[in-house]
Amino acid sequence: MSSTRGELRHVMLGSIFPPQVPLGPNRDILITCHASATGKGKLHGNPECRTLRAAASVDQIDIPFGEAVERLCANCRWPLPTDSPILPLGAAVNEVDSLTIWLDRESKDEEDIEAQRDAALALAVGDYPPRASDEEEEDDEAGRDEEWERYDRARNIRSQRHEHWRRLHSYLTRSNEAVAKYPFLAPWAEGLQTRLTAVLDDERRAFAALVQPASLLEAAAVRVLPTPQFTHDPGFAGLGAEAEKTFRRAWYAWSQRAIWCWRRLEDQDFSVYTVVSDAFGRRRKGKPEAHAAFRQLTADWIHQARKEAGRTVSTPWRLVAVKAPTLHRAHHSEPERDTLTLWEAAVIATYQVAFNRKTGTTALLVPHLIAEQLLACASPDMPVQHLAPDGSALPAEALLEQWIPEPRPS
Repeated sequence: MSSTRGELRHVMLGSIFPPQVPLGPNRDILITCHASATGKGKLHGNPECRTLRAAASVDQIDIPFGEAVERLCANCRWPLPTDSPILPLGAAVNEVDSLTIWLDRESKDEEDIEAQRDAALALAVGDYPPRASDEEEEDDEAGRDEEWERYDRARNIRSQRHEHWRRLHSYLTRSNEAVAKYPFLAPWAEGLQTRLTAVLDDERRAFAALVQPASLLEAAAVRVLPTPQFTHDPGFAGLGAEAEKTFRRAWYAWSQRAIWCWRRLEDQDFSVYTVVSDAFGRRRKGKPEAHAAFRQLTADWIHQARKEAGRTVSTPWRLVAVKAPTLHRAHHSEPERDTLTLWEAAVIATYQVAFNRKTGTTALLVPHLIAEQLLACASPDMPVQHLAPDGSALPAEALLEQWIPEPRPS
């Protein structure tokens, strides 16, 4: 055992290390245990453990970790020096063993399956119910309420699928990092990682079914649109001198939300509405006319983006490799944060053609516009690169296996 005795951590070795976990060179580390003088039964980290109370006498022994692991009391804590190599090994074992949380869960019942199907049908139209006329609103108010509830459920299901898929990906990636640090864990980890990969792919497909590829392509088309030039419109009169500034703010708000989201372009119009409303403040004169003018502007921007997306339909698709980041581990009392944008996550889930479990890398076959946006604007902590830029005919799986991700330039 390490000679550093100043600082200690009390660790439940018996619950961290199942007997089947390989220990590598750590198996020879001596740990201090307490046991019944008969030499039988469990080994304990605390001489006051309640299961030792019936023992006539208790001995303290130093025993190699590898010999002790099958007899460790699951309720005891062992005092270990903070520089003990057992501590980082235990953390790595935890990363792999945590995969079992997501395995052998009950299969989804028919109600869950039907809810997923209905969510896919609803979201194929958009994130919100189609707009109804004033007459329709009055004639069937209860029906409209039910329709809004249906779309709320659909969006929630999509968000849950997205979050669960990303969470599983993070668990798998962290277990890979643990095995890379301790290669002797690989035989034990292999089965768990293989099973989790299958669960991960099921979640990816379920999430992708709730996203529209056309919306992802149109979002990428927005990025390449030229910045619109301000022109005076009678509808802007109520904004006075703030008209041009409001115009530019509206374009920026709409385009940034559109570029990095999985929703239809029409579903981003609230960002424009908010900019215009903020510009008016409490003033009402000219406000309805301004909103109408900006609705037309937004419709024009959408038309231009769809025209650009359609123009590139015949452009050859690109094979791209990405290494998606794990969820950011914040303080234990805070939720984990995902650095991937909604658009990036949806693109990875939708266009995956190969996945390398051991490296956590993904090959995507994507439209040209989407490839360009990934390569130019991807999250700083997500390496992205063309696969087969020299025209290699190797399958995506082989190319992905050869790819060595490099950090993106800051």
